[in-house]
Amino acid sequence: MPEVDLPVTVVGGAAWIATELAKKGLAPDACRWCAVGSLDTSVRDALLWSGNPGVAHQLSNATVFAVAPVSALGLTAFAAWQDGRTENIPADLVIVTQAMVLAMDLNQLTKYIVGRQRPYAHFENPDVLHCEGAGCSRPLAHDDDLSFFSGHTTAAFSLAAASGTVASMRGYRAAPWVWAQGMAVAALSGYLRIASDRHYFSDVVTGAAIGSAAGVLIPYLFHGPRARVAGPDTRSFRLSLAPAGSGAGVGVAADF
Repeated sequence: MPEVDLPVTVVGGAAWIATELAKKGLAPDACRWCAVGSLDTSVRDALLWSGNPGVAHQLSNATVFAVAPVSALGLTAFAAWQDGRTENIPADLVIVTQAMVLAMDLNQLTKYIVGRQRPYAHFENPDVLHCEGAGCSRPLAHDDDLSFFSGHTTAAFSLAAASGTVASMRGYRAAPWVWAQGMAVAALSGYLRIASDRHYFSDVVTGAAIGSAAGVLIPYLFHGPRARVAGPDTRSFRLSLAPAGSGAGVGVAADF
């Protein structure tokens, strides 16, 4: 219901931003998970952009904070428009955003609890730490021990999975394209997080799994078609994802 979903999305987004702003007080003073396994080490060695991880980092930021949301939300809206169902667009965008926000709240909570050391800090990568002489500057304050699990990857995969799930549940003809572009962008973001030495392979895989799960389950469990019960003088307002012709209700609908 909009009276529930909109506040949940707004409050969840505010919590995400607040925990970022409060990083100085929430982040661990030292790593709680410091050891690195052989698989994470070997993947890092194979994918790291040696000498220029900063470029990979900037590309990952652009991919996750610009390309992923614009493509996921834009293609979902286009899919609705293509099928002549523009009335669905506001509800679709709320649901996709909600899935991403809730996935990121879980990500933030986990990062602060686990306290895993980032690869650039563990291996003292001078290309990231900008070491000159006896001193090194940190890329972000209080961020060295927040590696698990990858927030960028979580955001990208939750957007991809949520937009694809919404498009599929709606029965949009463009649903396969929504899935394809979303997952391609998400996979690229995960690769760039390893290439930039900000995350290990296990951080990225976990972020992909959690983000995908949130993107599928939140639309499916909370916004799937439901039987509607309405009597005399009863008012109902729903966010539903029934495909066209199902008779279960489409998009945001008000019945008076």
